[in-house]
Amino acid sequence: MSTTSSQKGMTLVELLIAIGLLMLVFSAIFTSFQVTLKIVGSSKAHAGALSLANERMEYIRSLPYSTVGTISGIPNGPIPQNATTSLNGVDYAERVLIEYIDAPEDGLDSSDENGIIADYKRVKIEYSWTVQGQSKIISLISNIVPPGIETTAGGGTLRVNVFDANVNPLPGAAVRLFNNSGTTTVDVTRYTNAAGIALFGGAPALSGYQITVTDTGYSTDKTYSATTSNPNPTTQHVAVLEAQVSTMNFQIDELSQLTVETKDVATVGSFDDVFDDSTLLSATTSTAVVGGTLRLAESGGVFALSGTAVSETVTPTPLEAWDTLTLVVSAPASTSARVQLYSVTGTSTYTLIPESALAGNALGFSGGTLSLNGVDPSTYGSLALKATLLSSSTATTSHVLSWRIDYTEAQSAIPAIAFSLTGAKTIGTYLDASPVYKYTASHTTNGSGVVSVPNLEWDVYTLTLSGGAYDIAEACGDIPYVLAPGVSDTLTLSLTANTSLSQRVVVRDAAGAFVPGATVRLRRGGLDQLETTSACGQVFFNTSLVDAADYRIDVSKSGYVTQTLDPHEIHGDEVTAVTLSSS
Repeated sequence: MSTTSSQKGMTLVELLIAIGLLMLVFSAIFTSFQVTLKIVGSSKAHAGALSLANERMEYIRSLPYSTVGTISGIPNGPIPQNATTSLNGVDYAERVLIEYIDAPEDGLDSSDENGIIADYKRVKIEYSWTVQGQSKIISLISNIVPPGIETTAGGGTLRVNVFDANVNPLPGAAVRLFNNSGTTTVDVTRYTNAAGIALFGGAPALSGYQITVTDTGYSTDKTYSATTSNPNPTTQHVAVLEAQVSTMNFQIDELSQLTVETKDVATVGSFDDVFDDSTLLSATTSTAVVGGTLRLAESGGVFALSGTAVSETVTPTPLEAWDTLTLVVSAPASTSARVQLYSVTGTSTYTLIPESALAGNALGFSGGTLSLNGVDPSTYGSLALKATLLSSSTATTSHVLSWRIDYTEAQSAIPAIAFSLTGAKTIGTYLDASPVYKYTASHTTNGSGVVSVPNLEWDVYTLTLSGGAYDIAEACGDIPYVLAPGVSDTLTLSLTANTSLSQRVVVRDAAGAFVPGATVRLRRGGLDQLETTSACGQVFFNTSLVDAADYRIDVSKSGYVTQTLDPHEIHGDEVTAVTLSSS
């Protein structure tokens, strides 16, 4: 009998698999170890912060009530508002806020039964730190009650109301109170509550409190000292009187940017069809041009009930901007006529201009002059008009008497134009009672005729050219310029060579919107000039004018009551605003 014995070793493949499995196991163990270290480290740092906060709070609670306060704070005391400390290798930032609280039990604010709103003190301690790239924060809050009845202890209350541009309460605004005229410096920042109010209860009774109100990305409003540059400030520093409430009101809102462009007078063009014939139409369906109008087709005295007509494509070259669309339409009872604007690409692709570029285009327009400022020429380089005529009776039809598209072919930049920009808001007066403006500065457009002025407060700004080389033939839109909060606007100035006498007329409707397409007639003696307002509702006269006080200006447009200025004076560069009311 024989026995065969064989021993078999591990193959290379099996060895590699075993090594791979071991690597996976050790990798999992290592990852788990790292996670455990992070958790332990984070927990250790959190425990350290909590220990420091508790220790700090106990120290504050051990102080006499009268000394519980922060350095330069209200209430004032020995505790720093901000500090740093380290524990177990972790750096912590400490922030301490101590403030007086008005308890509701005896009435709030002005309704407080004894007029004292500094009823007790509230302490908030905040510790923040960074561990393994992550920011952490904890806070503790405790109320500290006086041993006896509350008292102002020589102090009073300052109430600061903060509003936005629309006079709505503004929460979250930073209100800084500063005064270094007493035995200790007061430097405290509070944030307005949901009602836009910041209360500084228990402020030492002192004069000369400086208040600054702002927020990130917002304008600044503040009190002012009397200086040589502002000898009579409108809003002076405020006093806090013992056992009394002083109230101050401030307004701030989001900052804006105004870009100013300086260009020469535009070269303009137009597509104008008064329907003498059908040569300016590219397609018609059940419509016809008859007697100077576009109308529904008719046969034997019977009109079609519906029809359309499309203008030829308008493709100006060059093209700077689309300006206005003017329609004259007649629609008797039981009929309608609507005109829409289309973008044309290729030879036959028509796309309706969207509402975002031309509001009302989805339904169509039934007459008037419309601004095309929102129709971007770089996106919509070719346009066409489409009329849709409808009638519920075969005995009558609507009519399109004319349609017209005005556009700017070219408008070159004029570089290096210097100007001053001055807001209407004032912060005081000079000794001669002239105003000290909150904002006034000089600017110059760059080589492309553009300058952007950032961080401007909402205001009404006056722009004045420097040097005397140019007159403003058009300001789109208008001067003084009304700048709203939180916007980025552009003011385009069309400039022409300066003359000693000129007249710019700005026409608006009752709502304040520009009125394009209005007729402005200027006359006196042998002078009789006629211009049509642009997309920005303006015309400019600067030829054959003399210094006189017997001019007459007539401003008219269909659908509006004609306005007449008679007599009208021209003694220099005149700018006249005219408001048209609907008829």
